[in-house]
Amino acid sequence: MSRTWRSTLGVVGAFLWVLVSAFAAGPAQAAGSDGPHEGGGQTLAMPPAPRGEGPSSRAVAAASPTVSPWADYTHTSSGSPVTCASGNLCTGVWDPVVGKYKVFFLYRCRQYSLSHWNGVGQVVNNQVGAAAFFYGQNGQVLDVVLPEPTPFTYDWTPVWSIRNC
Repeated sequence: MSRTWRSTLGVVGAFLWVLVSAFAAGPAQAAGSDGPHEGGGQTLAMPPAPRGEGPSSRAVAAASPTVSPWADYTHTSSGSPVTCASGNLCTGVWDPVVGKYKVFFLYRCRQYSLSHWNGVGQVVNNQVGAAAFFYGQNGQVLDVVLPEPTPFTYDWTPVWSIRNC
């Protein structure tokens, strides 16, 4: 076999590997593609807003909580119900930019990096048979949350990432 032929086979092989990897990872993270899935919902009600928090001039310097890779979310007021559909790990964290809680619907099996998650919020693991793992700054497991239909209050400050499966 000539060197040119082997190089061509290598390039084609690498291209096929990238192509297969892209399709095996699931659909692209476009808006709406990772949304909450219907059926078997549990209701979360966010705790009272942190003291002295709300949309203000201080919020301009604040940053909104995010996850990476992207996941669908909604904003809600304290005490307002949010449905966590079956198959989701739902997490609520205070968003100082808008003065409301931001509820993420983590459906796809991934490790999600958290940015700007501080203070107390809510969580419910409404997945079917999958535990969720919360990790600290150094990658140590802080908590394991088993599937349980009852939401509970959680302090997000020490959590740096979540694996929902």
